[in-house]
Amino acid sequence: MTNTLPPDGYPPAWLPDFVTWTRCLGESIDSEPVDEVEFRDADSGGTRPSRTERSIITAHSGRLLMRIRMAASFGPAERFQDWVRRSGGVAVWTGIKPRELSGIEYLLKHGLLPSDVQVYTRSPHRPSDPVLQLCKPDTQYSGEISSAMRATFENRITEALSFPAPILILVPDGLELSEPLQRILPDAERLAAVDRIMMLVLICELYNISGADDRKAVLRLLPDAATLAQLDYPSMVMALRAPSALEAAQALQKMTQPDRSMRQDGLTLEEIGGSSPAHRAAEALVADIQACKEGVARWSEIPRSLLLYGEPGTGKTVLAQAIARSAGVAIVIASAGEWQARGHLGDMLGAMLKTFSDAAARCPCIVFLDEIDSFGARDAKDSERNSNYRRQVINTLLREIDKYLAFDGTILIGACNAVNTLDSAIIRPGRFDRVVELGRPPLKQIVHMLQRELPEAVNLTPLARRCAGQTPAEIDAALRGAKAAARREGATFTADYLAAKLGVDQSKNSALERRIAFHEAGHALVAAMLLGTAAVERIVIGQEDGRTMRQSAIQEGTLAEFEQEMMMHMSGRAAERLALGDVSAGSGGSPGSDLERATRLQMFFDRQTGLGIYGPAYLGQPDTTRLPEKYWDRVRVKLWDFEQRARDLLESHRELLERLAEELRVRREMNAEELRPWLSQVGNSR
Repeated sequence: MTNTLPPDGYPPAWLPDFVTWTRCLGESIDSEPVDEVEFRDADSGGTRPSRTERSIITAHSGRLLMRIRMAASFGPAERFQDWVRRSGGVAVWTGIKPRELSGIEYLLKHGLLPSDVQVYTRSPHRPSDPVLQLCKPDTQYSGEISSAMRATFENRITEALSFPAPILILVPDGLELSEPLQRILPDAERLAAVDRIMMLVLICELYNISGADDRKAVLRLLPDAATLAQLDYPSMVMALRAPSALEAAQALQKMTQPDRSMRQDGLTLEEIGGSSPAHRAAEALVADIQACKEGVARWSEIPRSLLLYGEPGTGKTVLAQAIARSAGVAIVIASAGEWQARGHLGDMLGAMLKTFSDAAARCPCIVFLDEIDSFGARDAKDSERNSNYRRQVINTLLREIDKYLAFDGTILIGACNAVNTLDSAIIRPGRFDRVVELGRPPLKQIVHMLQRELPEAVNLTPLARRCAGQTPAEIDAALRGAKAAARREGATFTADYLAAKLGVDQSKNSALERRIAFHEAGHALVAAMLLGTAAVERIVIGQEDGRTMRQSAIQEGTLAEFEQEMMMHMSGRAAERLALGDVSAGSGGSPGSDLERATRLQMFFDRQTGLGIYGPAYLGQPDTTRLPEKYWDRVRVKLWDFEQRARDLLESHRELLERLAEELRVRREMNAEELRPWLSQVGNSR
């Protein structure tokens, strides 16, 4: 993207204020004029003077940028100096990176304050001159602030409050003061984030640029404000060591670009080619973000949060990154595990705060919280031993989400495997406006994935059928394996070569796939008989398992609806027993399986609906390890009964069951339109 000079962007309104801040320090402190230099111009064959090819002044770029930010944030230096002379004043500055603390202290001690004002970082005992009490935290070499350093910092603030001299408190990003201090201290003043005009002024000062054409040439090369705000201090000062202004701007642009591998591997939504509800939600979010960036909509008018859930490998992280790429905004990726790896509770919370504050400084920006189900719930039974720890973590997370989303240009995306384990306060609207499942890709999306790797292939649908039922991660692994094998064998990676590799694996599981086909066909036929043909949305079978996407029978919560739902859960087992004479473990064995859902639904029905064996009473969620054997016997009898009832429904359609199962083995996936002619052959028994 080519950057252009914004209307009336230069000179900025705060430029005269910057002059006053610089005048306070004096020309001899940071900068020293040097003579203009001559250099040989290879194109012209001679020499020419230039004011932009070599640095005209030698200056500390970091301190100079800090003066620019102070001017943009707080106005003229005289106003700050007048405040310092008033006793009793307290000011809090935020928007500061930990590594910038020492730079601010240096500027305060070397000229920003009147000559008779002394700067103390500890409360003075018997000062003879006017005093400014500067309270800032100590930092580790890495820039991190430990919980012990935070406690010491807060003690310094409390001690300084006892002395009447003015106090300046520097609160770096990622650190949050305790609630008692927040309550008594004044509202913080945020130091302005670095933008393109600030960087232009900095380069003009460093390289003594005065011409409008030179300024425009530099500005065209500078990254946008969101990208500059995320630039770390060492990268900035390294770029500003360049011999010319244009080379400095080019260096800044290069240092803010992602790694080459990230640019090659990253996908946009168009390149992913998905059509699931999750992909449609992602497309809507991108459209809303772009509308806000173009000024068509306000940030307060759009949904700015999305929670994606689904089994591992379905591409939740890839989709979040694709949203950022498609919308043209920055993304910060974090997880509970990464935060926890920083140390104990205080360090974890500090890392969490830093993530959100860094993202807020880069607006528009997405915070992507991966594996958010690691937080769990505050009232979860498995957290009784660590309930205080988990409660503090979740409370802080909720507070940071609310603070983050209060800013314009902030977007929140979360990802998890088990959404039902999350604290209800995390997933409520206002924190996550939309909660959408990201399932395994349909056939059309698999074809799209294969087309990216095999652009010359004409018809990839038969090949895509062999990958049906797999996650994107599994398909990607198969593609990498086949390409590596082709390289080792000296063969050309083609659709035929990939088909041969996939066919070897597929032939091993023909009996299992036949059983899976019967299982899923049974689910579909019983659902059609109970709820109608339109209730079944999609069937897909893979080499090791299958999926039938259908509507739930439970709408009003009646006894009949619960029984229908139970029959549909048990219908896969019924189809296996009817067609093959026995059943496999495929309907159970893991959370989310048919048996697990049926068992939990039966316990929910008995204990929490007022419709089951215990009558009109709410007994809450059971501790399954303490339920009596007599109750388990009842659950087994009920599930067996529902399986028998499902088998009775299938008995009269056994031929259709076999034909549909065989069709599924060939086609691997059938959507609602393709299933309609098959399912319409059974009558709705409602």
